[in-house]
Amino acid sequence: MKTTRIRSASILRAGVAALALLAAGPVVLLAAAPAEAQAQDGVVRGRVSDQQAGAFFGGAEVLLVETGQRAVTGADGRFVINGVAPGTYTLRTTYVGAGVVDETVEVAPGSGAVVNVRIGADVTTVENILVVGTRANLSTALNRKRNAPNLVDGVSSDFIGQFPDQNVTEAAQRIPGVSINRDQGEGRFISIRGANPNLNSISINGVGVPSAEGDQRQVALDVIPAELLSSLTIVKSLTPDMDADTIGGAVQIESATAFDRAGFGGTFTAEGSYNTLREEISPRIGLSASNIYDVGTGQLGIAGSFSWFDRELGSDGIENGSGELDEDGGTIFPVELEPRDYVLARTRLGAALNFDWRLSDTASLYLRTLYSEFADDEVQGGSIFEPNPDNGANIVSGSEREFLLADQEVESYVSDREETQTIYSVAFGGENRFGSNLLEYQLAYAQAGEDNPDYVEFIFVADHSGTGTLVGSNLDDPRRPLIITNDLAGFNDASRYELDEAIFESGVTEDREWSARVDLTHDTFFGDNPGFLKFGLKARMRDRMSDLDINVYGGADMDATIADFLNSDIDYPLGLIAPQADPQAVAAFVRANQAAFNDDLDEEGSFIDSNVEDYEVEEDIWAGYGMASADIGALTLTGGVRIEHTEYSARGNEVTLDEDAGTLTLTAISVEDSYTDVLPSLNARYELSPRTLLRAAYFRSVVRPILEQNRPAGLIEIEDGEVEAEFGNVDLERTRADSIDLSIEYYPGDVGLLSAGLFFKRLQDPVYAIDLGGTTGYEALKPTRPSSTARTPTSSASSWPGNRAPSCLRPLTACCWRPTTPGWTPRAASRCRTAASRTAPLPFQAENTANLSIGYQKYGFSARLAATYRDRILDEVGDPEDPAFDVYIDDHLQIDLTAAYDVTRNVQIFFEGSNLGDEPLYSFSGSRNVNVQYEEYGPSYTVGLKAVF
Repeated sequence: MKTTRIRSASILRAGVAALALLAAGPVVLLAAAPAEAQAQDGVVRGRVSDQQAGAFFGGAEVLLVETGQRAVTGADGRFVINGVAPGTYTLRTTYVGAGVVDETVEVAPGSGAVVNVRIGADVTTVENILVVGTRANLSTALNRKRNAPNLVDGVSSDFIGQFPDQNVTEAAQRIPGVSINRDQGEGRFISIRGANPNLNSISINGVGVPSAEGDQRQVALDVIPAELLSSLTIVKSLTPDMDADTIGGAVQIESATAFDRAGFGGTFTAEGSYNTLREEISPRIGLSASNIYDVGTGQLGIAGSFSWFDRELGSDGIENGSGELDEDGGTIFPVELEPRDYVLARTRLGAALNFDWRLSDTASLYLRTLYSEFADDEVQGGSIFEPNPDNGANIVSGSEREFLLADQEVESYVSDREETQTIYSVAFGGENRFGSNLLEYQLAYAQAGEDNPDYVEFIFVADHSGTGTLVGSNLDDPRRPLIITNDLAGFNDASRYELDEAIFESGVTEDREWSARVDLTHDTFFGDNPGFLKFGLKARMRDRMSDLDINVYGGADMDATIADFLNSDIDYPLGLIAPQADPQAVAAFVRANQAAFNDDLDEEGSFIDSNVEDYEVEEDIWAGYGMASADIGALTLTGGVRIEHTEYSARGNEVTLDEDAGTLTLTAISVEDSYTDVLPSLNARYELSPRTLLRAAYFRSVVRPILEQNRPAGLIEIEDGEVEAEFGNVDLERTRADSIDLSIEYYPGDVGLLSAGLFFKRLQDPVYAIDLGGTTGYEALKPTRPSSTARTPTSSASSWPGNRAPSCLRPLTACCWRPTTPGWTPRAASRCRTAASRTAPLPFQAENTANLSIGYQKYGFSARLAATYRDRILDEVGDPEDPAFDVYIDDHLQIDLTAAYDVTRNVQIFFEGSNLGDEPLYSFSGSRNVNVQYEEYGPSYTVGLKAVF
């Protein structure tokens, strides 16, 4: 399904007019500024580095003591203070871990001063604890946090390298307040403060990232290798110059630039990873390099990075998909048993190439690009057994938690896919300084997609009736229920399993976004208090489409069985599983007999599945903001308002299958909507003492509905007067939130932090997927919204460098943090069409999350033990009236270990162990004794080498 985008000219004109109106404010303001005063003022600029000027420090605070004007250094250590009157000043530089450095600065009328500040010990770069090692990485993160006007946390690329993290998602779990959701044991989605990942926003180099997932807004960051990062920042309180499409937090990913280093430099990494479940070696390489070139009167910096990882992994599991137990003849048994054996090969390929051209001290241009590809080759095999005791007639033997049954059927299925997800981002922009003004601009394009061209699935059925083979279930371990039999040879007889269904599928989703923004900052004084005014405009134009084609065939009366395609290489350690077919061998058989299978095509099922999932969505967001910031003694206030206007349109298909009338109809439907949000925010930072900060923040934000949930599409089935339906809810409102943050931060000196905080969020119209089955004459599954919800969690964090400890403990470092959401009771179904109303947590909201890491570094050896914990989370509301059917994903504790030794100043060997406790995934329905899914992945171990040049 392809379309050409046609947008209304009137909408475009209205948007341009609105943006022009918003732009008039700063233009008038700047025109009114006294030109004579601006001409006399100077600029203080410079760079903060180590004593050898070989490494530069971002996040340092630079303060003109006499005026109170301050700046925070960028990632390259540079700072600029505008609007400095002529005179002599003390320039004070503060960097956690290095103490305070004062410099005397002379500012001449109409010019300024250049100051290169040197901090830290007078030792070589490779020996400087502010530059290399665990303390240096922790120091970088703490300085950025301390000097930010709002509440942020983050890590640098070097810090990420100290953990066995495979991708950006796993790197993020080391940040306070962050937990992750996993897929096949690997980190996939980021949860901030326990919130649903769909409530977060993701950006790369300042560009919003669309989602490669077919039905979500959440971005699966396992697509992006961790090696491509320069820094990863989590923003927990918004300022008006940020996109407001987040409730949990904003994830900001930055790739490296050449000006982060003094000149030429780079790293090379090679490693081999071993997964105990697959028992195979997986290779991985990474390379990054950068250099700076003189071009005319300016400098051109080029930085590039490359990563490739071909990982072999797998999982073994057992599911009771319905999440229900039944009872017959005194025996309790699962309604469905599904042992599963997955074999996976995941290949990650990533590259980033950045150009930075500094034409002068007041003008620069940049081009930032990033490409990431994630190929997931997955063979899924399993069995499905639905015990049928037939009111006791089939029970041959039994006890309270185990029975054997006669006349049972068992399914064996296998599927194969090679799904490829890609993310591509390119941004061109620059900045120009003139007087006390800074103009920033950017034009960007981002694209994410998922291509699944050759998915195949085959279902075989064995009827053990009259064979003497009894099949039953055992529930001694409710987390891992078992299929049991009295006749292993008969159960494993591959010739009994006949081909019943063949599915061939191809699908593609694509999500594209163009964006343009311009920001203007004017440094000024409010009385005697320094600060700035800032205004900006932004346009985001997003297209999303999904196209799915499915052919569903029967067995074509070919009498094909698993014995014809047997895969003998199956290793399933969790119990009994039916024999498995080789999916590609079956696919070749079907294609070789295509005519016969065409005669057995399920035309209705193929038509329905191929059309219901097709949709197109357009979403345009026009935004403008105004904000101000002022340093009033020890207090910094930053606030303003952002206005976002959204234009939304969508097209999809509604399929109606009327078995009573014998008709199958397709109706193309479309919807349009538009709305405007006014989003204020205020951040306060108060320096109670040089070591203690108080923070408070309020902001309003909005998350628009998941594109798949409110698309105009659905399936209606009518049979014997009964109607069953599943459809998107086009009436879904955006989820809006008012958020309040309060926190205290204590920096005990050197590299350390103790902090605690409270945050409160009131959500309007959060979305649940609720099954309305049971409504008289109608059964439906649709997303819906309960009444507003509120939550008041707390959080705490600490880090300890050990410098104030006894000498034997000084090589130790420790970091830990624990956000908690102690209790809240949203009404989960108050707007459903039933009369039901009850309390339930928000989907994917963890009550407690925690991280702990302990490190040791001395004599070239370093080691770090890390643990991450997340409480159980709600995955699905099963019944609007009965919480016994709610599906939860159980709590998760993962332990990882990293150890490294510096062979030389430039070469390091390292060892990594991840998931050392072999933590499984477990989900349950209502009670932990009712299995929905249990899955094991096994520990992984890595040995590698890293060279710095």
